Amino acid sequence: MLRSDPATRHVVRKKRPLLKTHILLSTRKASLLSLIVLSLGAWFSVNLNDWEWFSRSGSMVVVIGIILTSSQIIENSRNLKARRSHHEQNFTRDFADDMKRRSLDRSRGLDEDIWENGLRGFYLLVIGTLVWGFGDLAGAFFAALL
Repeated sequence: MLRSDPATRHVVRKKRPLLKTHILLSTRKASLLSLIVLSLGAWFSVNLNDWEWFSRSGSMVVVIGIILTSSQIIENSRNLKARRSHHEQNFTRDFADDMKRRSLDRSRGLDEDIWENGLRGFYLLVIGTLVWGFGDLAGAFFAALL
């Protein structure tokens, strides 16, 4: 009966992790966007009698999935940039700037390198998927220009 008290329910809700709520909302948005993209791909395919459009919509759904599953990489990369920016601001106030910058570069942690590589990998996955799904359109576009 303790949970039925309005004050207790508010406390129970407050203790729920904010990140979990954010991920849940992102998952809902990603699912809705994916459904819309697939529906549009099917619609274009039926109306144009060209099922490559449905294939392209699948490529876009993969990109949405990559973004959704890589949200931790994106967030950690933002935190890394903020951390480095903070260190850069501290160096501009000191006369021993060059020596401290070199020591900071040497002391970069392995986790920072891992998150940087993860972010670069994320970009490669998105670009590769889009080229895979839409590469033939780029060829048609350049052929039309010439």
